[in-house]
Amino acid sequence: MELVLIWMTGAFLVGQLFRIISLPSLVGFILSGYIFTMLGMSDDIGLLSMPAEIGVELLLFSIGLKIKPSAFLNRYLLIVVLVHTIFITTIYLLLSGIDLPLEGKIIICISLSFSSTVIATKSLENRKELTSFHGRLSVLIIIFQDIIALFLLGYMQSSNLSLDTLYLLALPVFIPLIKFILNRIEDDEELLLLATLIIALFLGAYVFKYFGLTGEIGALVLGILLSGYRSAEKLSEKIWSLREILLLAFFVSIGMQITLSNDSFQLFLILMSLLIIKSIILFSLLIFFKLRAYTAFLMMISLTTFSEFSLIVLSILSSQIIIDENIISGIILSVSVSFIIAAILNKHAHRIYELIEDYLVRVERETHHPDEEPHTCGDSEVMILGLGRFGGAILEVLQENKIKSAGFDSNTDLVKSFIQKNRRVAFADAEDPGFWSKLRFGKLRVIILALPEYEAQKRSIIQARKYGFTGKIIVPSRTKDDTKELENLGADIIFDAYEAAALGVSDSLVKAIDNV
Repeated sequence: MELVLIWMTGAFLVGQLFRIISLPSLVGFILSGYIFTMLGMSDDIGLLSMPAEIGVELLLFSIGLKIKPSAFLNRYLLIVVLVHTIFITTIYLLLSGIDLPLEGKIIICISLSFSSTVIATKSLENRKELTSFHGRLSVLIIIFQDIIALFLLGYMQSSNLSLDTLYLLALPVFIPLIKFILNRIEDDEELLLLATLIIALFLGAYVFKYFGLTGEIGALVLGILLSGYRSAEKLSEKIWSLREILLLAFFVSIGMQITLSNDSFQLFLILMSLLIIKSIILFSLLIFFKLRAYTAFLMMISLTTFSEFSLIVLSILSSQIIIDENIISGIILSVSVSFIIAAILNKHAHRIYELIEDYLVRVERETHHPDEEPHTCGDSEVMILGLGRFGGAILEVLQENKIKSAGFDSNTDLVKSFIQKNRRVAFADAEDPGFWSKLRFGKLRVIILALPEYEAQKRSIIQARKYGFTGKIIVPSRTKDDTKELENLGADIIFDAYEAAALGVSDSLVKAIDNV
């Protein structure tokens, strides 16, 4: 028990240190595992194996919940993923130097062609770009990769298949019953959490193990079967914290397998070089399918990692065949360092793009994806960038009062909701320099920057002035400290968003009281 507490405390401290310096905490967990091994506190009796296994199963279950059948409608992106996977797998097979039987080598190389679900989604969430055009496409690519991973896991377990395995084909029959039960208890937080764990770990992991498959593939399949459930996202949220805690055990145990040597370091250098090739090929494919350089670049940055799934595959494969510890160490080091690189690149993605924009736009196709064609404000006098609660409310007031206005947002779902209400809106990313360079201002007199991120507001002011907008720029700010810098950049009117909201509520209350 004391040893487990030491592992948890050490992992927490190292993970916290990495978080403070804006690096993924899970890399800190892997490092803590290596440190424990160096200190002679490795897991010789397998104390971490059970929580690590459950953590991985919950991770794959939550991934399955995000795999919607509608994802398959984007055939162009599916082609991108398939071509990219084949290209990268072939290159890795020829150049990686992984000394394994051909079958095992192919499996490892396929898994190394994937990108990290955890790092990509967290990076997009941190930049509030998960629902943006490039964010949604990045998530779709990850989903397609997860589907390939499903088949890969299935193949790895094909030797365990028997006639009894066919009983699993009856599992979809029970899905309506499961959904019915979930609907009955969805208001009870404790019961819903317990039910989610039973579904993932018993109906998914345990049942599949019983019929000769792994718990990982069982959890993933159950997640996919429930992806159409109306509260699938809520189920994922329920197990988030528990999943993260249990995954700590997995990453710590992975770190304990690292042994540094010349051979492992050599493999590490080769794989990191191949990571660059992997990213360039992805960017090229996205450009080929008519995405703009801006979108392709941000997607490439989000996906410039190896996947934590390769560690799962490595763990499963090492239980089936003997793998040299240098190979294991080299792959773990590569995955870990790719997480660090991705964290740094994602943090400065927009700044990096601005520096190299002139070079990247030269490779764009002449025609672009329909969602990326140049925008015009037409006869609009006011433009609102950001259609969240604040910007959306402003747009509604302006258009209800017949004031000529246009709204833009990077959240395609939000844009569609306003279009359904016959509002004049369009999809656009305010942080995209290409949006501003090609924007036709027309009769525009006022720009309202109702964007959620301060950095996005700053960049938008700079771009608007750079490309010749001479009218008023109005910025709702969330802190008074921002005022001076925004004014220096070119903002004309800056007001406190919270004070404005409070005044609006107060005005509504006064009117309501007067009418009583």
